[in-house]
Amino acid sequence: MRPIWISPRAQSGFGLVELMIAMTLGLVLLGGIGYIFIGSRGAFRATDNLSRMQENARYALDTMSRDIRMAGYVGCGNMASVRVNTIANAPVPPMTPANALVGYDGGVGWVNPTAITRVANTDVLSVMGAFSNGVNLTGNLAPQNANVQINGNPDGFQAGDVLVITNCVNADVVKATAVANGAGTIVAISHSNASNTGNRIGVYGSDAFVMRMNQYSYFIGTNPAGNPALYRVGLSGNAEELVENVQDMQFSYGLDTTLPTPDGAVDSYTKTPGNWAQVVSVTVSLLMRSPDNNLSTSAQPYTFNNVATNANDRRLYQVYSATIGVRNRLPPM
Repeated sequence: MRPIWISPRAQSGFGLVELMIAMTLGLVLLGGIGYIFIGSRGAFRATDNLSRMQENARYALDTMSRDIRMAGYVGCGNMASVRVNTIANAPVPPMTPANALVGYDGGVGWVNPTAITRVANTDVLSVMGAFSNGVNLTGNLAPQNANVQINGNPDGFQAGDVLVITNCVNADVVKATAVANGAGTIVAISHSNASNTGNRIGVYGSDAFVMRMNQYSYFIGTNPAGNPALYRVGLSGNAEELVENVQDMQFSYGLDTTLPTPDGAVDSYTKTPGNWAQVVSVTVSLLMRSPDNNLSTSAQPYTFNNVATNANDRRLYQVYSATIGVRNRLPPM
């Protein structure tokens, strides 16, 4: 067999010009892919942060809306038709139309019961009412007694809870000092002088029921991570963080000033009501910021509470608002 002869020219590689052209094309292609990747990653981060801002704002507004709607609720549709007697000692405030919903413009006048530092110049709102299901009375209904009896304890009442006993005509707000199991499924709730101004409540029938009451205060505080967050604190003084990255919170209040008989319609809005019993709606405004920084190419301008501001970082900012009616201030149908 004859050997195969290979020309030296056939074994020659790329020339310098060809190699440089190939490298240039590769760099251009690599740069294009990198540009697309960086752009896609930036768009993903912005979209993800906007989604988290919307979710946090929706949850915050929904939670506050439920409590604001129930402000002054004592088991009936309109607090004006119920005679409420508060015998629980301080710090439980008297359950009155004026105390059921109280705001603090810029936080002025509000005493912070927590170790969480409140963010300066942010508003605070306190709402008081019954926030549990009702359990009917079964014993010790009459004459007046130092304890009440219920059939079972589905709401988990315990000593220290603030409770309201009501029949939609009369109501007593007491602080439970003991919750003890009796015969069968009977549970006795005591309210002694140790935590109340008296140990006797009104006379009730089997149509009366017991509900847990609380006063929730919403405020913006700095969380352990150093971020501004929405907190809720009850009469126990234990604050719970609801959502973080809430930069600011402001409230305005719709007043029903119709005289002599209120009609439930808003006549004017203000941030500082002179009579809190006239408040029939609350407008909540939240300034949310993105969890991540360096999302925009420059500081973002925004307008909140009628003030135009330039951010001091490169986060995204968005304003969310909701107007909530206070159900227990509306006139009876």
